[in-house]
Amino acid sequence: MKPRNMRLLALIAITLATCIGIFAQAISGDLGGTIFDASGASIPNATIVAKNDATGIETTTKSTAAGEYHIANLQPGTYTITVTATGFTKAQIKGVGVALNQTATNNVKLDVGTNVETVEVSASAASIDTTTASVQNTFQESAMSELPNVSGGYGVLNLALLNAGVGTSGAIGLGAGPSVGGQRPRNNNFTIEGIDNNSGSVTGPLVNLPNDAVAEFSVQQNQISPEFGHSSGGQFNSVVKSGGNAFHGTAYDYLQNRNLNAADNQAALNGDQLHPRYDNNRFGGSLGGPIKKNKIFFYGLYEYNPVGTSSTPGALFAPTAAGWSTLTGIQGINQTNLGQLKTYLGTAPTAAALGATPNGAYPLVGPGNLSLGWTPAQTAAAKSIQIGQISFNAPAFTNNESGVGAFDFNISQKDSLRARFILNRQGTIDTNAALPVFFQTVPTNAYLATFTEFHTFSPTVTNEFRLGYNRYSNVLSAGDYKWPGLDQFPNINVFDLNAQLGPDGNAPQGGIQNQYQLTDNLSWTKGAHSLKFGFDGWKQISPQFFTQRGRGDYEWSNLSDYLFDYNPDYIAQ
Repeated sequence: MKPRNMRLLALIAITLATCIGIFAQAISGDLGGTIFDASGASIPNATIVAKNDATGIETTTKSTAAGEYHIANLQPGTYTITVTATGFTKAQIKGVGVALNQTATNNVKLDVGTNVETVEVSASAASIDTTTASVQNTFQESAMSELPNVSGGYGVLNLALLNAGVGTSGAIGLGAGPSVGGQRPRNNNFTIEGIDNNSGSVTGPLVNLPNDAVAEFSVQQNQISPEFGHSSGGQFNSVVKSGGNAFHGTAYDYLQNRNLNAADNQAALNGDQLHPRYDNNRFGGSLGGPIKKNKIFFYGLYEYNPVGTSSTPGALFAPTAAGWSTLTGIQGINQTNLGQLKTYLGTAPTAAALGATPNGAYPLVGPGNLSLGWTPAQTAAAKSIQIGQISFNAPAFTNNESGVGAFDFNISQKDSLRARFILNRQGTIDTNAALPVFFQTVPTNAYLATFTEFHTFSPTVTNEFRLGYNRYSNVLSAGDYKWPGLDQFPNINVFDLNAQLGPDGNAPQGGIQNQYQLTDNLSWTKGAHSLKFGFDGWKQISPQFFTQRGRGDYEWSNLSDYLFDYNPDYIAQ
């Protein structure tokens, strides 16, 4: 065999060897341990049954010749373990916790006797993952609902800051989320139900899972299991709640507003409002339960979160009704240009004082730039144009909407299905246009869907197959504004008025990300050895569009030149 091929085989062998003993699952947890008798000798061929306390679903396996057992792909939660073996009493351990991405080690001792006798332990000892040296932490529902640091920002992801070696990103570098081990945040990896949830531009989560829909959240810092696939920073993984044999629901409201916030002393010194507007109201509800007991379960959640902050005052100058009438009567004026200006600029309620200066330099009434290039008759008419100020407040708000759906189907002892769907919709007001009539709400939508099938070939061979789809869309449109003779509304700047006609100068632009993912993990226990093989493949289609000044920029220094349709002082197309 060629030396190059030998080196390749050696590399593959080393890679497989490093996977031995690693069982962490991206969307589940494992149970493992050894069955002993009173003398400390192992008991082979014992039957171990793990029953999910919430769903009643049972998973069964046998101990090996060395008395060891391993149950993979268990849904995180609380379990009751029952162990039976010929010639020994039955042992039952309640309250065994299975955590996300961890293998809970539970060794069981059986006494000599008959299966008619049952030794019951009301609560298990603290489960410790002895199968991996990975630095990790898993946060359960109580931490996510009671700790205050999940109330804002990245939600439950903020819990990672409780880990040693994890800090706020500060000025470390690009990306989202905390810094893990001093690395840049863009080295982080975000997944939901094991599905990639990363932005293809600057690393960060695309879909936000509402806090109340998270069953468990884990962060892994080093020596990660191979199924996480990539990224040298933190591995942030969340799984969605599921239904159980009992119906359960919640209704909640998290409220912050200006009346609850303390006054800012600096605002008092500056003469600003002591309680500027800040209204953040996040409310929703959930419902979960059985479709068929011990078999089929559902869970759903809806959340709405409007956030409003202080508006920004603004002002512009426009003719009064009498002023528009005077302009209309001036001969030679382009009526299309005048009509568009009147439609979108608006009408001032009252006339301003003579010599008003909209942009701090040029008066609109009396001797000034309105008369440049005009005939004496036109200049005389222009001097009588009444203008005034239009004041407005630019709103500032973001409306967030989230929905979560979960479906679990326990087909048999060998097969189970798990499906999840999450949607985020966000509407943010864009006030980059100069005139309020051109303010628009910009939509940002994100979706994530996953389908997982667990199959048990034998007590020692299990498989996890997962399909995932992730979509993100953020499109800033130019709106449905019309300019006669043009296919798009251009940017029109008239410096006399200190006003720009047209939508946000950066519109239209946007980006869409579609990602398709297929994952398969096979776990095989062979004697004293544990092997894991897997495949993770994804395809990303991410079109982006932005053409600078694509709608055209036309700028006039003088209102008169615009009204008479003279060539602009500046054109960009």
